[in-house]
Amino acid sequence: MDELDWVSIKSGLLEMARKRGAEVVRVGDPALLEDAEPGLRPSDLLANAKSMIVLGGAAPRAAEWESPRVEVMETVGTADRMTALGSSLARHIEETYGYYAMNVPTATDENDKAFLDFKAAAVVAGAGSPSLAGPVLDPTYGFLYLTVILTTLPLPPDGPLDEAACPAPQCVEMWDEKGTTPCMAVCPIDDGGCLGGEIQEGLIIKRRYDQERCRDRVYHYWTPGYQAALERALDEPDARKRKMILYGSFFTRTMWSITYSGVSQGQCFECIRACPVGSEQRELV
Repeated sequence: MDELDWVSIKSGLLEMARKRGAEVVRVGDPALLEDAEPGLRPSDLLANAKSMIVLGGAAPRAAEWESPRVEVMETVGTADRMTALGSSLARHIEETYGYYAMNVPTATDENDKAFLDFKAAAVVAGAGSPSLAGPVLDPTYGFLYLTVILTTLPLPPDGPLDEAACPAPQCVEMWDEKGTTPCMAVCPIDDGGCLGGEIQEGLIIKRRYDQERCRDRVYHYWTPGYQAALERALDEPDARKRKMILYGSFFTRTMWSITYSGVSQGQCFECIRACPVGSEQRELV
């Protein structure tokens, strides 16, 4: 096929994804991730992958952000909507064009490692840019759940964003006045939090991110929490205390999370709640 055909096919696929619920749809070059560590390279999943379609969407609704009960955000999982969309698009590519297409699993592999660096994929495709808070942020929508489709279909890539979403102008202003930003203020790394860094001439420098601490808070009702609670219950010699662990609210909610949710869901959104990027999507007039 000539270049015009590939452009037309790409346009049709991206429009299909948008109609089915994706807010952001971009195509990246998988070769740009081939310098990642073994096990995280696109070629480790699909040999001869030519394109990497990155979809972003299914963020929590405005009412969920507005709720005064933090348990709402802890238990409402919407990431599986993007996973289903990715699987549908991959199937369409294979059945319609006869090229291999794989929706990259959002779960973890051996040693709790991801199958692919979703953040890096989103950045090289232009589906967002890195942030002080950790997730990639789209300039318009802010935080979005991501899914990635690897395919041998050779689509023209989009490339990274020309201008980063983070830091936002409000964050630069707050840094100049107070020496912090909205996300660092709610989760300061030097006071038991996860985030730190500086802003110099409108750019993030000396970023500090305690990934392990953040992971424990984001997924405390997910598989790691289940494993920790189960180990504690097995080691508890007192039958009464052991029963309290197994029938307590923490273990019960953890069991609910890993049995009724198809994918891991975040339980701590406080840095994103404070983030001005995409804040218009989290509020209704």
